[in-house]
Amino acid sequence: MSQSLLYHAFGVREGYDYQETKYQDGCIRFVLSVKPDWIRCPACGGQDIVRKGRRFRELQTVPIGLKPVFLVTEVPKCECAACGKRFEAAPPLPRPMSATPAGSRRLSKTSRAG
Repeated sequence: MSQSLLYHAFGVREGYDYQETKYQDGCIRFVLSVKPDWIRCPACGGQDIVRKGRRFRELQTVPIGLKPVFLVTEVPKCECAACGKRFEAAPPLPRPMSATPAGSRRLSKTSRAG
């Protein structure tokens, strides 16, 4: 269910696996990990990667009801076994969306009317 919610509500499509949902401090946090097949060396394109730790980043997204929602994504620190390059791997997340053209027109009409 949560993988479907992440896809349809927040635009998280490929590259991440849903791990768990945390309800703490009045917030909802969806914890995501990077799929191993999405990690490639940016220098040589190799897939023989050794993980050297990780960090997490927390991105706020649209609320569910009155609860703030965060996507907590893993950012693995990696080293390429072929060329020795060290890097962090992070598949793309959904970009912030701007207002739709129809919504922008509605906003501009209401702001002129007031």
